[in-house]
Amino acid sequence: MHTRPDIDAELERLQQRLPMLVGQLPADQVLAAFAREAGPLNESVPEEHRAYVTGRLNCMLAAAGLVPGETEGEPCPTGD
Repeated sequence: MHTRPDIDAELERLQQRLPMLVGQLPADQVLAAFAREAGPLNESVPEEHRAYVTGRLNCMLAAAGLVPGETEGEPCPTGD
């Protein structure tokens, strides 16, 4: 996954998947399950996109109320 469109597509998939994980798993297992699903993206993202991906993933988790963050309850921005 090296191009920005590929990265954005995977981030969108993860964003859609997160509410399903929250609904299906006990709260203490959601972060680990999400980390497993995001693993391939984190492992393959080029360095120039790493901060972008990390920011988007953190935003998703904060918006879902799974981690503290300024964006809690707000939708994550997409793209630039």
